[in-house]
Amino acid sequence: MTNPYQINTEKLQEIDALIHDLKKEQLIWLNGYLSGKINGINNDNIPKLANVKTVSEKITILYGTHTGHSKEIALDLYDRVRALGFTPALKALDEYKKNDLKKEEYLFLIVSTHGEGEPPIQAEDFHEFVLGKRAPKLEGTKYSVLALGDKSYKKYCQTGVDFDEAFKKLGGTPIVPIHKADVAYEEVAGKWIEAIAGELKEIQPNSNQATSVENSPVTKKKFNRTNPYYAEVLEKVRITTEQSEKEIYHVEISLEDSEIEYQAGDSIGILPNNPVDLVDLIIQHFADDAERIVHVGGKDLSLFRALQHKLEITVLNREVIDKYNQIVKNKNLTALLENEDALDKYLYGADAIDLLEDFPGEITTDEFLTVLRVLYARLYSISSGPSQNPEEVHITVASVRYKHKKRDRNGACSTYLSDQINVGDHVPIFIDKNELFRLPAETDKPIIMVGAGTGIAPYRSFLQEIEQNDKNTNSWLFFGNQRFKEDFLYQVEWQKYLQKGVLNKLDVAFSRDQKEKEYVQDRLQQNASEVFQWLENGAHFYICGDKNNMAKDVQDSLKEIISAQGGISAEKADEYLKKLKKEKRLLLDVY
Repeated sequence: MTNPYQINTEKLQEIDALIHDLKKEQLIWLNGYLSGKINGINNDNIPKLANVKTVSEKITILYGTHTGHSKEIALDLYDRVRALGFTPALKALDEYKKNDLKKEEYLFLIVSTHGEGEPPIQAEDFHEFVLGKRAPKLEGTKYSVLALGDKSYKKYCQTGVDFDEAFKKLGGTPIVPIHKADVAYEEVAGKWIEAIAGELKEIQPNSNQATSVENSPVTKKKFNRTNPYYAEVLEKVRITTEQSEKEIYHVEISLEDSEIEYQAGDSIGILPNNPVDLVDLIIQHFADDAERIVHVGGKDLSLFRALQHKLEITVLNREVIDKYNQIVKNKNLTALLENEDALDKYLYGADAIDLLEDFPGEITTDEFLTVLRVLYARLYSISSGPSQNPEEVHITVASVRYKHKKRDRNGACSTYLSDQINVGDHVPIFIDKNELFRLPAETDKPIIMVGAGTGIAPYRSFLQEIEQNDKNTNSWLFFGNQRFKEDFLYQVEWQKYLQKGVLNKLDVAFSRDQKEKEYVQDRLQQNASEVFQWLENGAHFYICGDKNNMAKDVQDSLKEIISAQGGISAEKADEYLKKLKKEKRLLLDVY
């Protein structure tokens, strides 16, 4: 029989949150206070602890994220600020009340930039508000911004820069200057957090409390780009035939004893080795010694090892080319940097040896090493469900091989996995959270999944979760590849899910099996009426694959379907799509 006087779980959680940071002496005092309440004693007579002060400063941490990185950093900052004895507020930008902005004393914002300078969906409204005429004055606000971005884009970290400039214009005072972080963001984020902690220590009124809390462990050590977990490869199987133009592998990796957890929709990051032949070409270009010791990333190691394991040499970006040209001062390269279209065309497929050969100049090996970026992890959509595979993670990898300027090229990570890694070997990994590519929280909501090639990966994860947890989810899969016989990835599994009712509908498009090419967007158009009806019934629509072609074409087709089936204009169809995104019902995992 339930005790009618027992406090419910929700109330207990509230109480626990209130007393979470109290010291032993404060808990003893609180015990006496409650005893007095029970026995009707006037609590004014209960002795009060000396030197117990409250931190009154209002601290708010906001984040705007596309995949979840900003949220992850916000949580790290939240823990760090709490460790100093403060009680900060933590909010996503789409949950934050705009009217509260004028009340902020200390405001810390972590925000990513999506695409070419666009704010993530989560930050769109707040971005418009802060840059608009209704934004309040912030003379009493101290703030700092951490901007996440990708230097391969022209408008690097633009959203964070927008917020920083707007806060400054509104009268805010930057307590720590804006920090910008590239794809490998952990080091910059860590420095930003510590800079903020250093400033907040100056206003901490109770140093004794801060010291005792600060020295206690707040969060367990995490695996990330700078601290990967070395996981064993359990299985590696090619899942396209030898006749296929695509070389695609299914790879299974052990997480046993790692305590690593993931969710359907997440990605795995793998730190690769660069292709040996490209490393050799660079060393030969400089006529240098592969075993000569160089200093890279704070470590002394051989030139060969630095180029293979530590530096990015298979792809270039504007920053690398600009830094290189500051040393060599090549007139042709200067002209290229002034022509955005020509630069974009050159960057596509170019690597480090191209830069050295196409735009020669006086530069030493060691100078060239300072030009190159740190070798960054490659992300692969996880193709296994965590409920079905709690101690494993599966990925679907297409080997990238192509010829450019009469030289064979290899993708750094895909060929590392296909050519260098065997079953039993260990690879450095970490989980990359993707909060905006999840199954619906309400299991009765239908889902439409669209993927081409390896874009099928997360849907295998979704369906494994649906099967394992007996979810009543109507699901419809659109899959495209080149040829039915050679490239139908996981065909047997989809048939099994259809028979079990885990997958309700399957439409496929194999572009090279007939004279006129057919793609997934054509299958969507052929099922336009039903697709629209599913959307009207609350379906979540997922797109996974190439962002420049497939994902764009699918969204264009979806817009046409909405316009035609809904009997509305193209402009209204645009609004429909934006509404789907804001409701987190149009979700993209693109690369």
